[in-house]
Amino acid sequence: MNKIISMIMAALIAVSAGYLSGCSQETTTSPTEAVTVKKQTEENEIQTYLKGFTEGKNPLYGTWVMKEFDYVSYVFRNDGLAELVMDNEGDFTKLTIDEKAKTLSVAFVLGLNGTYNYSLSDDNKTLTLELDGKKYELQRQPDYNIAPNPPKNAEIDNDILGWWKSDGNQIYFFGSDGVMYSNTITMETGYTYSAKSGVIKAVYNYGGKVKLDIKYNIKGGKLLIEDQEFEKYTP
Repeated sequence: MNKIISMIMAALIAVSAGYLSGCSQETTTSPTEAVTVKKQTEENEIQTYLKGFTEGKNPLYGTWVMKEFDYVSYVFRNDGLAELVMDNEGDFTKLTIDEKAKTLSVAFVLGLNGTYNYSLSDDNKTLTLELDGKKYELQRQPDYNIAPNPPKNAEIDNDILGWWKSDGNQIYFFGSDGVMYSNTITMETGYTYSAKSGVIKAVYNYGGKVKLDIKYNIKGGKLLIEDQEFEKYTP
């Protein structure tokens, strides 16, 4: 009888040890790993948001670069906008694509401007635009990302973290890794930033480093940026 009880106790101890070991494995996450996962999530959040504008059936949607001017990218988006991107900023213009006539129309102040006849290579990786006898060849890029690398030891106000939107459809995103994003209708920009004592100190590159001091305040659960009101939202 004692032998049977001992065998049962041994079995229970073994099962308990296995269970506790499994729980330990599931819940053990180092602080460094947690921070890394959080930063990757924030980076993916911005990337997922941007990538959503280049998804769709039209093969022209996406990011393109001319060999002669590889420091800028052209982004043809599914929301009726084209974008000229350099470094951390992209400027918008209206985009019109006529798939039957095979024409693409944009009007950048600097860059492509006009209604172009277009053709795509069989692998959809080379786009040729033609206007007035001149041809422009663009190569497809894997993706576009205007967000800079996170800074070190940024001071962050936790109250402003996340996505914010105004009645005029202007957008801000503030990440806990010190990277922020803005979309102000005519352009979108990625910055490194710190936020303290009612001032956001933001830095971005657009053919050179640009520094901004932006006043902000939290009032009644709403974010005031330079006296413009923003509410939390999910993109």
